[in-house]
Amino acid sequence: MKRKLFTAFFASLFVVGILIGGYACTTPSEDYVTEQELRSIIRDELRGFLTQEQIIQLINNSIPPNVSEERIRQIIAEELKGSLTQAQIDQIIKAVGQGLTEAQIRDIIKQETEKIATGWKILNYNVKKEDWVWNDKAAQYEVVADIPELTKFIYEEGAAIGYVFIGTQGDDEVQKILPYVNTYSGKNDDGQTVYFTETISCDFQFKDGGKSTVAFFIKSSDLFKDPDAPQNYSFRVVLIW
Repeated sequence: MKRKLFTAFFASLFVVGILIGGYACTTPSEDYVTEQELRSIIRDELRGFLTQEQIIQLINNSIPPNVSEERIRQIIAEELKGSLTQAQIDQIIKAVGQGLTEAQIRDIIKQETEKIATGWKILNYNVKKEDWVWNDKAAQYEVVADIPELTKFIYEEGAAIGYVFIGTQGDDEVQKILPYVNTYSGKNDDGQTVYFTETISCDFQFKDGGKSTVAFFIKSSDLFKDPDAPQNYSFRVVLIW
């Protein structure tokens, strides 16, 4: 997996480097970065993605001088096939005739590496029986928790999936994806058997500044405030990007 991600990172950055190197040869300007500045940008932007050893290997690869647009297109087709979409490839090719500032280079590196890289994070939430709060307007029990790991990129481009553990750990425990719906039976005030469904669900709300939240709910199909509904539950959230 690491090898595949490194190859994708190197391929995209290699092309960006070629574009900058090739274009700067014919159109010198103070707005365009030098190869040395480009290498510094790569170090800064990829520090969170690659190990120091991988960064050194990456920036030590030479950038061929005077690369033609035709050759750039060929490299893109060979190296980035399957890693980038055609729209992303077209965006890189289009940059050949425009020149790139340092800010643009940083933006491309961030955008393209985020789209290529695949990652995940697992978060566990233990909710106690007394933590549940009844929302009379929505007719449901609720618990809201912070989830600062939910970034705008994950919220808009990735996935957030919730699970709940049902049963006793080490005995009959199972992991259920949310929403989890189950049917129960009980007795009404007249002693008659009634049936109802209970839904355990969650939702995610993105907020800037690491203030995103995840909310868990317990709701009965008859909207009854069942005093036995709130229990100790263990939830798992998986963030994928």
